[in-house]
Amino acid sequence: PSDLPGFGEGDFIVQDPAQALLGRFADLPEGSVVYDACAAPGGKTIALGRQAKAVVAGEVSRARASRLAENVRRAGSGRERVIVADARRPPIRQAEVVLVDAPCLGTGTFARHPDARWRVTPEALGSLARIQSELLDRTAALVPPGGLLVYSTCSLEPEENGDQVQRFLAGNPDFSREPTNAIPPDLLSSDGDLMVLPHRHDMDGAFAARLRRSP
Repeated sequence: PSDLPGFGEGDFIVQDPAQALLGRFADLPEGSVVYDACAAPGGKTIALGRQAKAVVAGEVSRARASRLAENVRRAGSGRERVIVADARRPPIRQAEVVLVDAPCLGTGTFARHPDARWRVTPEALGSLARIQSELLDRTAALVPPGGLLVYSTCSLEPEENGDQVQRFLAGNPDFSREPTNAIPPDLLSSDGDLMVLPHRHDMDGAFAARLRRSP
């Protein structure tokens, strides 16, 4: 795609439609300060930067952060700041909107990466679920009263999606699901979460939940 007209000028980015939906599902209040906790490769960061006042884009891997910074320089709005940081030790104190696009098994992307299925084991699922829980718990502390926490994965596994949200809400009664009308109903679960299914929607699988902290 780097050879296509407009790529170098930042006129477009390359990502699966399911990932592009996440920015719409987040449904940011205009002018928000956003912390994108697991930001690489940057498509979400760039989309959020077009709506937000500022986006702090964190990535724990230096190599991935370098790729993120390159994409932001090419196609960003200038409101994004890239930092190398582990979201389990948040580098900021507060953000009106926090996005946690958590590391996961990636089962929603198997149509494009069929070899990845051989890496799926109960041990891998358990390890990732623990990381996801820790990310949610640590980043929730950054969300002020009335703020928004968006949790997402590219997984189809309940243990990484709805089960994580239920566990989090059970331990954090000041948060609750907040549905949005920004996404067609066919892409939403009965709980109002984003639920993209490859066999139904002809794109990568994805999950996301909007969790609002009470004022």
